[in-house]
Amino acid sequence: MKKETARKISLISVMAMLTAVISGCNSSGSGEQTTAETTTATMKEEQAAIVEQVEVDGDKLENGTLRWLSFWDINPTEGKPVPVFLELFQTKYGGTIEYIPTTWDTRYNDLATMVLGGNSPDMFSACDLDTFPGKASAGMFEAMDDYIDFNSDLWSEGGRQINELHSVGGKHYAACISADTGLVMIYNKRVIEENGLDDPAELAYNNEWTWTAFKNMCLEFSDYEAGKSAVGGWWYEPAMILSTGVPVIGMDNGMIQNNLMNSDLARVQDLFLEMKNANIMYPYAEYNWEVRPEYINEGKTLFYPIGRWGLLEPDLSAYGDEGEIMFVPTPRDENADAWYLTASGGVDAYAMCKGAPNPEAVAAFINCKLISTTDESVQSVNEEQLREDYHWTDEMIEMDSYISELTNAHPVIDFYASVNNDVTDLLTNSIKDSSYNGSDWYQTRESLNEVIQVYIDEMNETLQALS
Repeated sequence: MKKETARKISLISVMAMLTAVISGCNSSGSGEQTTAETTTATMKEEQAAIVEQVEVDGDKLENGTLRWLSFWDINPTEGKPVPVFLELFQTKYGGTIEYIPTTWDTRYNDLATMVLGGNSPDMFSACDLDTFPGKASAGMFEAMDDYIDFNSDLWSEGGRQINELHSVGGKHYAACISADTGLVMIYNKRVIEENGLDDPAELAYNNEWTWTAFKNMCLEFSDYEAGKSAVGGWWYEPAMILSTGVPVIGMDNGMIQNNLMNSDLARVQDLFLEMKNANIMYPYAEYNWEVRPEYINEGKTLFYPIGRWGLLEPDLSAYGDEGEIMFVPTPRDENADAWYLTASGGVDAYAMCKGAPNPEAVAAFINCKLISTTDESVQSVNEEQLREDYHWTDEMIEMDSYISELTNAHPVIDFYASVNNDVTDLLTNSIKDSSYNGSDWYQTRESLNEVIQVYIDEMNETLQALS
């Protein structure tokens, strides 16, 4: 039976989704840093009238310009809707986003150059969860507590939990609006029915979408000789690891924690190896390491895991016809004490740059983000944009709300990308090796554990000094 409470929290998930598509948060970026750009966007008149009724704290900013360094622009591109938070920022606070373009590869080098040169931007994306602790301890970001009330009732429960993970000595170095899952598993309902399989969405609503149910469905569907594989895409393994509730690199009481030797990580790696040995995974190497999202529609791949932003394109026809496209969360680990969903890659989060010239604008922007996810009066605007601009069905919106509810109840994030570049490089492919290459996790972790622990110890010394 479908969860009745799911739609009640759709504001949080819908706004995070719209933020993701406007931001292009997971695109790679390219090109050299260019001149800053300022855009004042407008909203449909009938939608703007609804947003106009929303009340915010504080007066218009004396300086409304918010300098934003990123490889993606908060301002919407042509043909995409203006989200509620941006309309609020523009109309209530007189705010504008001055976009300072950079690239994914050079964003931290550009930030360091600007900070050291006394030309700091105001705000930087923390949605990739790599700003804290490493970059904060390196002096690239400011604590935000003098400008933002982290005890406000506007924060979601999941957002509160993740904010605390980004704090040390009572100071917060990221503002995480909400904990929204970093991954969904897209499937085609027609393909599910044609293969005589249970509907994953119904299994999810009934709390039956488990590792075992997922594995059995994959085994039943897959046929290597016929070119049918169970799972394609790039983000499946990290999300499955976090469904145990145990990150590879976690945070505990303000200190980084190495969990490589944890038995729960071994369990999920054993599952990866079992599925790899059963020859049911998408054969990446045979396709030159290129994924094929269209295989979902063609009945050649059962699930396509991707960040939720992957469902925020005007044209979703690669996955199927309208009404055929559906998605579910990462399956539940039966041995875990809760249904843990990864917030890594899905968190709508921001950091304030060291020496930010306009911290008041950062605070106003964060306030608009929070209001847009909690004020029920703008829910109709959010859902209308999903239906009209991205062709979502009510069924998709309901599932999105349910996933957001689950994620905010027990968010879990991994810090392996945020300690330093060496740790990131060592772990990025290692945690997927069982699934991709059939590697033995027990050998992998033994080869990594000692050197990873050295880096963890060094970072914890830095955190103690920072606190």
